[in-house]
Amino acid sequence: MSKLHFNADTPLYTSDGKAWRIDQFEALMQGLEAANKPLIFFVHGRGKEPSKSLKGGIFTKGLAVHKLELGYDAKVLMFNWDSAFEGLHFLDRELPLSHTEAGAKALGAVLEALIKHNAAQPKAPKMAMLAHSMGAVVVEKALEKAYWPGVKNLFSAVLLTQPDADDEGHALWLNRLAQREKVYVTFNADDQVLRRATDGRVPGRQALGLGTEQPLAPLATYIDIGRMGALGQKDEDHEVFGKGAMNGQVNVCQFFEQVLKGQPVLLDLASNVDGVERELIYRLKSRHEPSKPCLKIPKLPGD
Repeated sequence: MSKLHFNADTPLYTSDGKAWRIDQFEALMQGLEAANKPLIFFVHGRGKEPSKSLKGGIFTKGLAVHKLELGYDAKVLMFNWDSAFEGLHFLDRELPLSHTEAGAKALGAVLEALIKHNAAQPKAPKMAMLAHSMGAVVVEKALEKAYWPGVKNLFSAVLLTQPDADDEGHALWLNRLAQREKVYVTFNADDQVLRRATDGRVPGRQALGLGTEQPLAPLATYIDIGRMGALGQKDEDHEVFGKGAMNGQVNVCQFFEQVLKGQPVLLDLASNVDGVERELIYRLKSRHEPSKPCLKIPKLPGD
């Protein structure tokens, strides 16, 4: 399997494996928009990237970019930061954590390019942003270090899936983001990957994606997708969008479909919400129809 390696000069990748510099952003966006499909800006989590999300991993399936494009009939622009763990130490968080601030600075430069593009193409549909797992820490650093621009509504929505950021103190930076964007955060207490994500974390804290008793960001919306029954194969509970573990969970499918395609997100006690906790945490109602899989399972490279 040929591998792609991190290169700070080319922080952007498309699903064909092509690397792009920030000064190529306008040409890149024109090519993506020409497909006339929903656009997803993907900030990956920890791992040997960009190879994991584009080529697949040795010990994990990966291929998140292709799953997103094929499963949602979308086009994906992936932001790459130096997220590799140390050697074969799969539980190592300290090395990728040490690179999150540099990733945040590069992310800020990409967002500035996006501002210019949006100004030049005001009628173009906006991308949805998806930051997964430790990708949320890059977003956190961008807010804390003022790399995230002050403009509003760069994206149709920002979705933080199973964030590996600390739950303690998250409300401050997350509310700064929610002052600019429509923000959704997923919780899943069954996430085995985040339960093991303790390396480099202050004792007593946990990953935000497991849920939290800490103060919440009053302008954000939290979505509880836990307690949804069988989780599927090992570690599928931590997948970017739960395709394997939760396929057939109609309300989970609907939520991801709506937010990633830039559609209005339905959260209604009369239909898809089982309850609302602390006024901000919407617990999705379990509606499992395994005979009617509602998330598209794409044929992936190598299948």
